[in-house]
Amino acid sequence: MDNPLEIVLRGIPASDALERYIGEEVRRLDGIYGRIRRCQVVAEAQQAEKAQSVRLAVRLIITLPGTEVVVNREHGSDVYAAVREAFAAAGRQIKDHMRRSDRAPRSRNGTPNARG
Repeated sequence: MDNPLEIVLRGIPASDALERYIGEEVRRLDGIYGRIRRCQVVAEAQQAEKAQSVRLAVRLIITLPGTEVVVNREHGSDVYAAVREAFAAAGRQIKDHMRRSDRAPRSRNGTPNARG
């Protein structure tokens, strides 16, 4: 990954364990697609409709060459589950991006056509 990972926690206490977990998930994605340029992770505790209930939301913004992958996931009370689900969805989107990139228009000699 070219640029560093950015982690923002809102309404969630800072945790070295959570930051390590997020870092592991980013490294896993980088292993799938080594051209990730930037990854922003925002984890936020949101007040739910029920007065005593809190929902955890995770938003990923992953910058790839030529596109961004954006994922939003919510979970009842487990920030790790929300992070895991968000990164799983991001992995699927990145794999889709890779498949689409492989189907780029080709010239007669088999090289990718220039887009411009």
